[in-house]
Amino acid sequence: GEEMKKTLEIITTKTNQLETMIDTLINFVKLNNDDWRSQLKTQPLAPFLKEFGETSVATGGVFNREVSADIQIAEDTQVPYDKQLFQRALENIFSNALRYTKEKDRIAITAREEHYSSGAHCAIIKIADSGAGIDTKDKKHIFELFYRGTNSRRESGMGIGLSVVKNIIDTHGWQIDVASQKGVGTTFTITIPV
Repeated sequence: GEEMKKTLEIITTKTNQLETMIDTLINFVKLNNDDWRSQLKTQPLAPFLKEFGETSVATGGVFNREVSADIQIAEDTQVPYDKQLFQRALENIFSNALRYTKEKDRIAITAREEHYSSGAHCAIIKIADSGAGIDTKDKKHIFELFYRGTNSRRESGMGIGLSVVKNIIDTHGWQIDVASQKGVGTTFTITIPV
């Protein structure tokens, strides 16, 4: 009850402070270091995503959400990325999904590889929830700093979190999209060129 609530509030405050720090750091990196991307370590995606999936499924159990993770990425598929930042981005999206769903709602994490006729090859990661959905008028602002949707039920709504996510994805040179329907749910899609 009360104890748990207090603990969660402390965690939220700490998380918000951390996000502000991370955001400052990313902006610094972007401004001061054009070759940041070229120095990234090229590493396998599959183990990283599988671990994120497992952790998320376990967390889902705690919050009474039906979380599934289906990672279909080849073991030898590698891309350059910063593990900590990518982890942060995924965790942010996932915690939003938790926040905007109710007990027994579903959150599905999937990762697939697509080979296009153009010869392009991408890893596509989706985090889909069956939660409240986002108002159309809020959707275009969703990645802006401190923007909170009309659907926010709580002080720590979809605020700083998603601007950090967008920053991390942009800095890597990837793409993030959101599809949402009020009352149906929300899907975040991250597209990573391989």
